[in-house]
Amino acid sequence: MTEPTHITGQPAKGVVPEVDFIALQPGQTIGRYEIVSVLGQGGFGITYRARDVQLGREVAIKEYLPSALAIRQDGSTVLPRTTKMADDFGWGRDRFVTEGRTLASLHRATAIVQVFDYLEANGTAYIVMELLSGETLEDRIAKNGKLSSGEVDRILWPLLDGLEQVHDAGFLHRDIKPGNILLDATGNPTLIDFGASRAAMAGRSTALTAIFTPGYAAAEQMTSAKQGPWTDIYSLSATLYHAIVGKTPPGAFDRMLSDAYVPLAQLKPAGFSPGVLAGIDAGLAVVASDRPQSIAGWRPILGMTQAPIAEATVAIGMAPPPVVRHVSTLPPPAEPGTSVRAGLWMALGAVVLILLGGGGYYFAVRGPDPETIKARQAAEEAEGRRLKAEEEAAKLRADNEDRQKAAQVAAARERQELAEAAAKKQFEDETRRKLEAEMAARRQAEDEARRKSEDETRRQAEEAKRKAEDEAEARRKAIEDARKAVEFVSGSFEHFGKTLMMIGLKGRADEVRLQGVDVVNDPDLNKIAIQALAVQPRDLRCRQTDRLTDGTPLYRCLITQLNAKQPLNDIPDSDRVDLALALVKNGLVLASCDAPRSYADAEDDARGRKQALWGRVTVQDYKRRCTK
Repeated sequence: MTEPTHITGQPAKGVVPEVDFIALQPGQTIGRYEIVSVLGQGGFGITYRARDVQLGREVAIKEYLPSALAIRQDGSTVLPRTTKMADDFGWGRDRFVTEGRTLASLHRATAIVQVFDYLEANGTAYIVMELLSGETLEDRIAKNGKLSSGEVDRILWPLLDGLEQVHDAGFLHRDIKPGNILLDATGNPTLIDFGASRAAMAGRSTALTAIFTPGYAAAEQMTSAKQGPWTDIYSLSATLYHAIVGKTPPGAFDRMLSDAYVPLAQLKPAGFSPGVLAGIDAGLAVVASDRPQSIAGWRPILGMTQAPIAEATVAIGMAPPPVVRHVSTLPPPAEPGTSVRAGLWMALGAVVLILLGGGGYYFAVRGPDPETIKARQAAEEAEGRRLKAEEEAAKLRADNEDRQKAAQVAAARERQELAEAAAKKQFEDETRRKLEAEMAARRQAEDEARRKSEDETRRQAEEAKRKAEDEAEARRKAIEDARKAVEFVSGSFEHFGKTLMMIGLKGRADEVRLQGVDVVNDPDLNKIAIQALAVQPRDLRCRQTDRLTDGTPLYRCLITQLNAKQPLNDIPDSDRVDLALALVKNGLVLASCDAPRSYADAEDDARGRKQALWGRVTVQDYKRRCTK
């Protein structure tokens, strides 16, 4: 399950979440906010439309409620499912609050969904955001096809400004894709549905699934490699590639095996500047270190007005780059003749080398710039003066009116050229030494960072190994304890049907079908189950959760534990156990192919011990069961 793809007045299209918790009802309050309706819900929480009763405006509120870790009790309070999950639940809630605090501090960042407030209540946490309307970039592409250059520019540059503020705050989005960019009627974008706290939770708890969208996720999001601004740059580049080409680029994982990516510089879509195409190609580098490392380092590539030369690569620290859009430093006028041309190019060369000393990127800004216009005019005036001086010198040479003056001019020119050559050589030597020193310092810093990273990776691996061993031992003990305490029901339970997954309830004419288990029609197994029903009276509660395609209802049945105290029907659902899971644990039924992970783990354990059902099912039958 995923979170709602955008926040609008209606739930996201196509999202029909299947959850085992109950949302807050209209009229309930969270602080000063009154719930109006549910906008969407998923495995990480619920998003509501609500009303700020103090300011009289509607807002969107995201509630932290990971269904794998927590449940709602008494219609409002959120509690961890088990004491074992309490640490993961609390840790994730802290990350969720940190996300809200960080986004609220941005103060109307460009093209970023505005966060008004964050608060803790009902045992969990909430983020209060502006309520947006519009369509997603994904919907726009599906409806209208590929975007024009102007439409892409309207999306790209505001998102760069907003993301730069997010990154400067020490935060990442981690889930940029067309479905998370909302467009208003004029095409202005807003980035929504930050996934930072969800990603952190998925990395910590095995009960949650990692969030990333194939085609838009960088390679480091699928591994334990370090993530940073370059990770969001990859996702935004993939999103822009989709908008320009009309299809998602190949996934990063597939590209690591066989790279079928076709660069935009090769496709050359009409109307787009060479800088935008080269910048997106650079942002889609598979290796993280080959991408721009920050938004500030990415802008110069996107702002280039000429394509890179064929043998050059637009990447960090690589040169020579193509012509840039804005250079505000020009050489002063010089004497007529060829020395003017040499002085002009020496000054321009100095600008290029100085810019290269800043990390290999040129400084460029978006849109017309007054300094650029002034610089261009100054350059044209200097060129005019140079041509005029050359004409006058040619006339003097042609007329030959003053040979002595011509000789003096020639001697002066020779001295000037020698001085310029010496100055040029000195400048080149100094620049080379400076670049060599900077490169040596950078290599030393990279080596030190690599050593620290390797040490940290080893430490994390050892810690993860210890944690995995502890969790494996805890799981083994829990499975053994569950095996010893077989839990079946009597009380409101009446009989098994033709199979173990079909049961009858007292006072109900039809049989109900348990959620999450497959058909097992084995008389011996039915006999074992029926004999176990007499262990101790138990109270049973069943509620419908879904329907099969043929209309058969599915039920989730909870029973009281063996050590429960009377009266049994007063025992809350949080203290009961799942009947279907108990049957799976004891080898009496098979977990269905789309059952939760806990069912599959219990089935693997029962199969390993060859309990009951597994003494009658071969490995080949088991493998074929879910591959039809």
